[in-house]
Amino acid sequence: MNNMDITLVFMLIALLILHIHFCYRAFTSKAHIKNAQRILWSMLSLLMGPLGYYVYQNLIPLEFYE
Repeated sequence: MNNMDITLVFMLIALLILHIHFCYRAFTSKAHIKNAQRILWSMLSLLMGPLGYYVYQNLIPLEFYE
């Protein structure tokens, strides 16, 4: 493997970790939403990373947060 392959593998692993991190944040959020909504938010975060996390977070009314 040359340096470009190692860099690409490292970047893909970092991207996967980022997506898992946002999925975890959505799943453990303090928002008072139904489990179905929480699972949808987690899956969007897992698939789309920060974009899915923040787009769905903007759809949740502020009164659902403490």
